[in-house]
Amino acid sequence: MMASISTDEDRPFMEYLSVFYIAVIKYIYILDLASGDGPKQCAFFFSDQGCRNGANCKFSHEADANATKAKNAAQPYVTIPTSVSSSSVMSSESESDGEIVETENRAGAYASLVKKGDDSNPFFSSTPVASPAPPPIATSSATKGNKVIKEEQSIDKKKKRKNSDTPFDLGENQPPANIRANQKGLAATASPVAAAPPKKPKQAATTPTNTNNLPPNNNCNFRNLKLPVASFSIPSSTDKEAEKATDTKSPPRPPTPQHEPAQPTPPLPLPIATPAHLKWSSAVIATRKHPNYESAFNFDKVQQNEFSQGISTPHHWISTRPYGDWCKNNPAAIAIDCEMCETRDPLTGKSDTKALCRLSVVNADDPNEVLLDTLVKPEWPVADYRTWVNGITKKDLDGVQFTLRHAQMFMNTLCSEQTVVVGHAVHNDLLALKMVHHCNVDTAMLYSHAPDDNENNTNGTPSLKNLAHGVLQKTMPNVHDSVNDARVALACAEHYVSKNGKVDVIEKVFARSHSGTRERLKSADTAVLLVHRLPRSSQPNHISDMFLAFTCIKPKNVADIVFSGKHGKCNVEFPTKEHAELAYITLTGGEHEDKTGKKQKRVKLKNGDYVCVRKMNKT
Repeated sequence: MMASISTDEDRPFMEYLSVFYIAVIKYIYILDLASGDGPKQCAFFFSDQGCRNGANCKFSHEADANATKAKNAAQPYVTIPTSVSSSSVMSSESESDGEIVETENRAGAYASLVKKGDDSNPFFSSTPVASPAPPPIATSSATKGNKVIKEEQSIDKKKKRKNSDTPFDLGENQPPANIRANQKGLAATASPVAAAPPKKPKQAATTPTNTNNLPPNNNCNFRNLKLPVASFSIPSSTDKEAEKATDTKSPPRPPTPQHEPAQPTPPLPLPIATPAHLKWSSAVIATRKHPNYESAFNFDKVQQNEFSQGISTPHHWISTRPYGDWCKNNPAAIAIDCEMCETRDPLTGKSDTKALCRLSVVNADDPNEVLLDTLVKPEWPVADYRTWVNGITKKDLDGVQFTLRHAQMFMNTLCSEQTVVVGHAVHNDLLALKMVHHCNVDTAMLYSHAPDDNENNTNGTPSLKNLAHGVLQKTMPNVHDSVNDARVALACAEHYVSKNGKVDVIEKVFARSHSGTRERLKSADTAVLLVHRLPRSSQPNHISDMFLAFTCIKPKNVADIVFSGKHGKCNVEFPTKEHAELAYITLTGGEHEDKTGKKQKRVKLKNGDYVCVRKMNKT
């Protein structure tokens, strides 16, 4: 066979042969590509002429495509790690509304009496104090691994990078959890992406619903609500009863910046919708005039305090709505009382001292109608049930389905912003309900009692126990019953309205002891004298010795001394009323009347100071 000699005439044929050869090679690679083996190595890319298609070439320009395929088989998914911003990592205790700011737990301080020897007797001389949040995860950006990357892959990667701004949602192509866990903290290397797994159907994102304006249906009636009410009645008990403490002091508001003019405060609503509303208008205004009103009903301050401590979020609070046709058949006024317990968040250890555990609502037009009386299941575990105050035990709350949100649903369906809410220290009840409302009649602020000589607070408010005794001549039970408390507060408010606000000063018939309970002070017909202005060094036995030495009458009982500021006071009980009268007459010293018209005498101390011995009546 003769050797082939290439001549000028043969050149066109050789060019056609070369083109045919190239077409065959490309066809073979296309078949291989269609078979699912992935992109093949470009034969022209490594030739002297190179590949004329460049980045548009359908074949791989990598040095070793087989190695790449093996690598892809070992790691079928490629994620684009991002640096996680620390601001996007929420605390484990936070709600969807925002970040919780840690603050110190609140703690109360209780004064205690330090016993001293008889040498401190003011009357006679004698001898002988959790783990920090994990650091944010930071990973490096994807590195470019090869000389040329297909334009389509680059666009896909940009889309992935755009969807990976938050660590909580990496998009549809996010790898499974087990693979994603193995890739934490590792830098991803750019490589051809293997065939993607089947896409999972995209789930609709759930958006928290703002329930601050409950209920959405204005036609809903509070009487038709199907709520899981848990009835409760106070069992007979001899436990000590306690008055709810109220801390109404608040720091002054920061001054408004000079460059930013203060916005005028909108006027608070008044009950003027109907004659039934107008009946309470003067009592609402009188409540707002009390010196303690601004601090006690400062809902903004309480909310900011709870938000900063992680006790609540704006989602937990409701505000009453404007009066309209939706509530024209509802009562114009109601009386409420809430029982509270202390709860604690097991994760953060923070406490809520005003957690609602019972709610009672009485119709002010008909006090015999109880609109609602139910136990309430607190959100956090109960740390202190305060059974000695409210009679509620752990067993009572077990199985209760009624929650704070049910209570808010009921109140928001019942009350407009003009509904008059009557109660005693009713701001505590509204705070337990987390309900912002301003048409309130607070019997603690309608009445007043005159302070003793050793009391510096002239804005003190009477307790409901003293109010019931002075206005209604009624004795309150030892354990709080929220239905009874609501009715008593309503009766005292009705009395104030009927007298056009001209009511007497309330006498202190009950006082708080050092243990926190309220004990009875014997009234005018009992054998009791009040001793006040006692120095800090005083002991009950000192007072007993004083009466024995100065009057030759030994008291039957000297109550614990209650101190306020520099001085203290206590009640001294004698065997009979006649013994108390004789002891008072026998004491020497100037006699004068106090601010309430009761007579008292001064008894000198060895340091030149004096104490006062006062009668319990005005005779």
